[in-house]
Amino acid sequence: MTNHYNPFKENRTEQMKDLWKYYVPFSGLDSASKPLVVEGGRGSGKTMFFQCNSWRQKVLEYQKTNKPIVNILDNEDFVGIYYRVDTTFVSSMQEREEDNWSAIFETYLGICILKEILDLICILNNSMDLNESKLSEFSLTFSKKLNTDSTTDSIEKFKSDCNIFLDIVEDKINGSETLSNLRCINANRFITDLCIATKELLGKEDLLFKIFIDEYETLQEYQQRIINTLIKHSTLPVIINIGLRPKGMKTNKTISETETIEAPHDYELLSLGFDEKKYPEIIKSICQKRIVLGKEYGKIPETAPDDIEFYLGNYSIELELERISKSSKKPPHIEKLRSLIEDRAKEENCTNQEVETYCKTLCDDAPILNSRMHYALLCKKTQYTPTLKKIYDSYINYDEQYCDWIHNRKNGVIYLLCKEVKHEKMYYGFDVFSALSSNIVRYFLELCEQSFRIAFLNGYEWETQISPEMQTEAARYVSEYKVADIVRYEPYGKELRIFVQYLGQIFNKLHTAEDNTLGEPEPNHFNTKDLSLSDSSKKKIASAIMWNVLQEGETTKKKQSVLSPETVDYYLNKIYVPYFGISYRNQRKIFLSVDILDNLFDGNEESAKKGFTTFFKANPNSVEDSSTQLNFSDVGVEM
Repeated sequence: MTNHYNPFKENRTEQMKDLWKYYVPFSGLDSASKPLVVEGGRGSGKTMFFQCNSWRQKVLEYQKTNKPIVNILDNEDFVGIYYRVDTTFVSSMQEREEDNWSAIFETYLGICILKEILDLICILNNSMDLNESKLSEFSLTFSKKLNTDSTTDSIEKFKSDCNIFLDIVEDKINGSETLSNLRCINANRFITDLCIATKELLGKEDLLFKIFIDEYETLQEYQQRIINTLIKHSTLPVIINIGLRPKGMKTNKTISETETIEAPHDYELLSLGFDEKKYPEIIKSICQKRIVLGKEYGKIPETAPDDIEFYLGNYSIELELERISKSSKKPPHIEKLRSLIEDRAKEENCTNQEVETYCKTLCDDAPILNSRMHYALLCKKTQYTPTLKKIYDSYINYDEQYCDWIHNRKNGVIYLLCKEVKHEKMYYGFDVFSALSSNIVRYFLELCEQSFRIAFLNGYEWETQISPEMQTEAARYVSEYKVADIVRYEPYGKELRIFVQYLGQIFNKLHTAEDNTLGEPEPNHFNTKDLSLSDSSKKKIASAIMWNVLQEGETTKKKQSVLSPETVDYYLNKIYVPYFGISYRNQRKIFLSVDILDNLFDGNEESAKKGFTTFFKANPNSVEDSSTQLNFSDVGVEM
């Protein structure tokens, strides 16, 4: 047995050998007669959702658990056919206008589905001993649909022919003038006839086929219209389902110019990764399966708890304050607070005894959190600034007013203290990791993977909690490489990388300004005048949402009329917040004008700096000094 087995190391579907062992079912697949549009960002679970409901994973599960494969036809509600878009292949079907690429794509798609069904028939034939005459008839009938001169009458030969047909399509993409002997087909008719014939061949009249098309967003618009047509005209026994990223549907039109697909009339929309109430339980179940598997493999002690929350614990503001207090013998705000109290005491005509009492109680003897909050309350004199006597009376009585101040400001105070005593903001605990992952399962698994990796390097053994410091190191590591990764997000990677850098810096400045009164604490999302956005900014926002750089939500706490043009709130993905040292809590948002957003999205660092500077000029009370900035070199990114 080894104590260094990391059950979270495999966090991509492509890395997992037996997917079904890792799978935690999602609700929503019970819509038997209507297509599903499964929407979710990278790592949200779309691919695992599709593959674990496809026949290949079902067969693997039955084989590994010693169940008769033929029972799949009776025990499962449907036969799942999985097709993942070959982006390089389908994106090449566009070069010469004189070619009918729509027909070629439909033919290509039909062949891909056919290959999956032929493989299924071959596997089932080993268990069912299907009628040879019917197999021959099936092969000959469908081979002639693709080549009218075909004499292929065996499944194995037909499988070989399909590979030749795909070679012909590839030749066409590469410049061949003809499709040789390949006949173009109508995908809807071909796939429907194929599935009907398959259930008759297998002797299962009630058999339902669900076709899962993954990475739909990478299809060209005309190809999406073909798939949309299949969705529109899905009829039993064939149901078309697609998986895509947010904003991945370029068009809702079908082949017909007058026809569109809309939810819920034509399909059910199933969003993965955005149900905040269910998400913690989902990731707990996923992690539990991984730990249990580790025990089955003999790589994790049997006595180790299965609950990931045991290993991560939960965030404690008291613990972080304890660490902050140890970072500095005398926080720099103490002297400033004493001076501020003395200045305010003169204005309020306080006696020397009162001044000394206020300084001792509110400053010298107060816990670091309270004294820093007192400084924030007094920092700017406005009509809302409480008097020294009010703060003093509220503090010693811990009245309702003081409880409100603490409740609304204590988390924001942490960011001020961290900056001032040069303490790295801590990000640890199941609750924090859940928030940082922004409801994306893969991000949570990556945070766990790095936490255990760092823990093992420091002599960690199972059955104990991973220290907050190690978790914080893991969170920063994941956050930094996620920020660095943005530059590779096509087609606007560079623009999005610069945008995130300067948006994060804006939030950081708002979190850590010394004279912050914490009236608007912990900003990490924004809104804008959506209707006035330039086409360029709209495209980049859509790309940011598709790549999960931003997540959108219904606007909250409007300060203007119901007719306000700000209709959407845009949330910076929380996985980036440890890099910027900002809050993962959705407390406050800022307003970014269209001009500032255009600057931030320009893709030029000078323009982004201008947007950064313009924001603080337009909001002069936000911070006094906005000159200090982070550098791209902080994460080793080459622009």
